[in-house]
Amino acid sequence: MQRIWRTRLITILALLVVFGLPACSFVETPPGELLAKNDHVALAAWYQKEAARLHQKAGEMNQMVETYRRDPERAERMMSHGSRKVDFVQQCKILAAAYANAAREAETLATSHRDMMR
Repeated sequence: MQRIWRTRLITILALLVVFGLPACSFVETPPGELLAKNDHVALAAWYQKEAARLHQKAGEMNQMVETYRRDPERAERMMSHGSRKVDFVQQCKILAAAYANAAREAETLATSHRDMMR
């Protein structure tokens, strides 16, 4: 019984890490001087550039999904521990979604800073 609860707890924690933290950590913090100056024009531009970077990362992950879907043996070779239990394609999909979510967050922040200029 304890083993089942332990497994469930580990699964829940893993899901929180996979889905909760990446969106927060993928968007980098803007340079301190922009924040100190409260320069909304520069902050909006910085967040827009960050959004473009994150969209590019999401695109790279989606390309990996297609590559590994077409060649499952390559995906299996790429896994560091060689476990067949890990679905490499699914992991790439999760990362692509997290990068896309972070890009939307950066775009929202860019819009907010542009709105503050008005």
